[in-house]
Amino acid sequence: MNEPFSISPMFDNLGTWLIDQGLREAAVEDVVQGFGRGLVEAGVSVYRISLGGLLLHPVFGALDVVWNARDDTINSQMMPRSVVTTEGFQEAPFFWTISNHNPFHRFPIGDGPVTPEFPIFEHLRNDGVTDYLLFFESYHRTADAMWADLPDGMEGVILSISTCRKGGFAELEIAYLKAMMRPLALTIKSSTTHQLARALLDTYLGRYSGNRVLEGVVERGDGGIIDCVLFYCDLRNSTKLAEELPLDRYLALINDYFDCTAGAVVDHGGEVLKFIGDAVMAIFPVDTESRPAIDMCRAAISAARDAFDRAAGNAGAGPAFNFGVSLHMGQVMYGNVGIERRLDFTVIGPAVNQVTRLEGLCKSMGVPIVLSEGFQEHYVGDVSPLGNHILPGLDQGVEVFTLPEFSTR
Repeated sequence: MNEPFSISPMFDNLGTWLIDQGLREAAVEDVVQGFGRGLVEAGVSVYRISLGGLLLHPVFGALDVVWNARDDTINSQMMPRSVVTTEGFQEAPFFWTISNHNPFHRFPIGDGPVTPEFPIFEHLRNDGVTDYLLFFESYHRTADAMWADLPDGMEGVILSISTCRKGGFAELEIAYLKAMMRPLALTIKSSTTHQLARALLDTYLGRYSGNRVLEGVVERGDGGIIDCVLFYCDLRNSTKLAEELPLDRYLALINDYFDCTAGAVVDHGGEVLKFIGDAVMAIFPVDTESRPAIDMCRAAISAARDAFDRAAGNAGAGPAFNFGVSLHMGQVMYGNVGIERRLDFTVIGPAVNQVTRLEGLCKSMGVPIVLSEGFQEHYVGDVSPLGNHILPGLDQGVEVFTLPEFSTR
């Protein structure tokens, strides 16, 4: 049984402050820096605070935030998932404590080598560090699908606090810090959950759409009419490629194709709405002040050219692939459609139908890109006419264009 200890008003206030930060979903960096400042103000001689944890993120695997008391600086980084399984990471105190589910360990490193000894301790000794406290508050949940190559229950908040004070931390200070770990962990969990929700929405919906969802556009029918440039591309001979290639090589080809096309869209300020089989539907939303139509058309053309350049540069790295791109300018309904239990944030309307049908002309006319008349009216660059064509489902013909470098006329 733990010995009782009197509650310091300063520490009580710091605990209340932590809860307040969690309620308002403060940034993790602000929480760590504020927590460190509060400890110093309460008379705790802190040299350095490091906070980390594993992340549920498709790209990044761990969060690392470091606050240095001497210059009041905060540094934060999100490390790639691959780092988590490296030898360097697994030889660090953080990995040791989470893999052993150890809630607390004290390392009086100023007295010399300790057990276990970690490479970072020698650097800290050179800085004059005498005591190193390590805390772990687990979320007590398994994550088999996320970390199949790591033990269960490793999600949580890891905290190290070090001091250069002779004799290290006082026992009462350690007791206070142990008592603060749970509110700190809850606050960090709240903050990272919000940040990761934004990151996941950006990844699966796109930044523009993800922001709309976080702002409350979440019910079926929520949305509105927007002007946008529509970008649609489709892979050529995909059925034949799927039949001829082993599954793993075909999936690699598909991802290379998406890197060239969807990657170019994102890099040029567009929003990838969805992958429809091996097709990409994307938009460049128009705003009269910040994203005028003339600039969105230019950006869409730049994205298309970049996509073709990337595909050409990819030649020789794997099976060759070709694709067509269609660009159209119009109004769409942009928002949530579907059923109450399964929604899709997308665009619908005649303009969407037209851009998908325009892409079919790429194959029949032997050109890699087709532009609609609506797009051409807002684009200031040179184009080459391809004539008037009737698209499936439309009664009247439409004028279409391509870029001069792709013209066969």
